[in-house]
Amino acid sequence: MMHPRLSVDAMCTFKWPFEQDLALWSGLGLCHAGLLGNKLADAPQAKMARLDAAGIRASTIITASFNLNDPASWEATAAEHRAVIDLAADHGGRSIYFTPGRTTNAPWRDVLKLFAEAVAPTVAHAKSRGVLAAIEPSLRTSVSFVNTLRDAIDVAELTGIGLIADFGNMWMERDFRDVLFAAMPHIALMQIGDVVIGSPGKPPPGGRCHIGEGELPLHRMMQDVLDAGYKGVFDLEVVGPNFDADCDEAALRRGVASAAALLREMGI
Repeated sequence: MMHPRLSVDAMCTFKWPFEQDLALWSGLGLCHAGLLGNKLADAPQAKMARLDAAGIRASTIITASFNLNDPASWEATAAEHRAVIDLAADHGGRSIYFTPGRTTNAPWRDVLKLFAEAVAPTVAHAKSRGVLAAIEPSLRTSVSFVNTLRDAIDVAELTGIGLIADFGNMWMERDFRDVLFAAMPHIALMQIGDVVIGSPGKPPPGGRCHIGEGELPLHRMMQDVLDAGYKGVFDLEVVGPNFDADCDEAALRRGVASAAALLREMGI
């Protein structure tokens, strides 16, 4: 039986259609999966009903980001968020999330004020439906002005937004354990994976990889997560530098098995 607190994210199979994702998740015996909103868009209620029938709950649904340079577009993005929040709420999903967006036209704190204005309706609607609306601080500066978990705490405290904490983005965080403890009241979902850092005699950094194939001190990091009081699911998200690359299903299945084994080793 698959570990009951493991989720596999549709970002791992970015090019696959929903039907192929669902077949994999069902075959693995998963109880949770991270969903991509654009894979649901043509028939959201019907596809969520198929997940319900398979006994799979959405650990999160990834949705559109705000264009912080274009305030006129914010209402359309907020409307999309409302629809995804309602979808999650109607089918027992816990959270939705998006990257916070990027602009280089103002100092960081001024950008934060722009984001707070844009995101307020989304946060309010999520709270009204019992769903966590969250952002993911990301090392991809093209999509996020929030690049560390430490900075994300400031964003959460100002706006009420939740946080997605991803090992792939936060492994080098200064004072990892202390920052994790401070962020935990805001964390909607923990995403796990491994990272090739690169060192003498090894290839240069190659980005994310499956559990046990990289160089992260995963047992230590997982223990910090548990000590900080995290009680939710762990979402496996392994994405290559090229989002359009085909998924190696055999490698993914090995990665899922390794992730489940890690959770068991941690006594979860």
